[in-house]
Amino acid sequence: MLSRFRNSLFDRGQPADASDSYKRRLAIYQSELDEPEFTSRDPGDRRIDVHAFGRDFVPDCEEGSDEGYVLLTNGMSEQRMAVPAQAKEAKARAELIWYVREGTTEICSNLRWLASVPFIDNTWFGFGHRVPMPAPPVRGTDFKTFLFLTPIIAPDQRIAEQLSIAGDPVEILTVNLISDREYELIKNEGLDTFLDLLDENDYPPIFDPARKSYV
Repeated sequence: MLSRFRNSLFDRGQPADASDSYKRRLAIYQSELDEPEFTSRDPGDRRIDVHAFGRDFVPDCEEGSDEGYVLLTNGMSEQRMAVPAQAKEAKARAELIWYVREGTTEICSNLRWLASVPFIDNTWFGFGHRVPMPAPPVRGTDFKTFLFLTPIIAPDQRIAEQLSIAGDPVEILTVNLISDREYELIKNEGLDTFLDLLDENDYPPIFDPARKSYV
């Protein structure tokens, strides 16, 4: 899969000037996910790279295969988010994860932009937060609202348990795209109602741009 995505921003190595915290995060990622197949480098000053780890999403106990990528940011947690004082249980640092079929430039750019939003807008991301967009951010889908959840796949949960920086725990948030009607359901009836819908419809872990709205 890698060959079709090679360009100047994708490589397999680690930058020579990577900080100690960058290297520690990458080592934790690799302990659970092995070596990344490629990394999309951040050309800007904020330095939020996106590592792409190949994964077969079919559990070992089941037959068949369902190959894709675990895209995981490295660098978002270097800066604390502007968590309000009343959000006492919220974590001030985070990294984002997106399960995709192909790690395209478009998707990596979206993920990097999302990881930058809290620092551009002086805000924060946590479980259940949404980011509505004026238009679909990815080709092939009509959905235009990002929804953040937390990992339910064991290796990704273990990564979240191990990450910290400057004494702060680091949240791992999964990136999901939802329809306008699903967004309205969450606003009107709450996140739990929507999560029940995901369970009822056997929501796939890998982002499917052709998914039909559950509402």
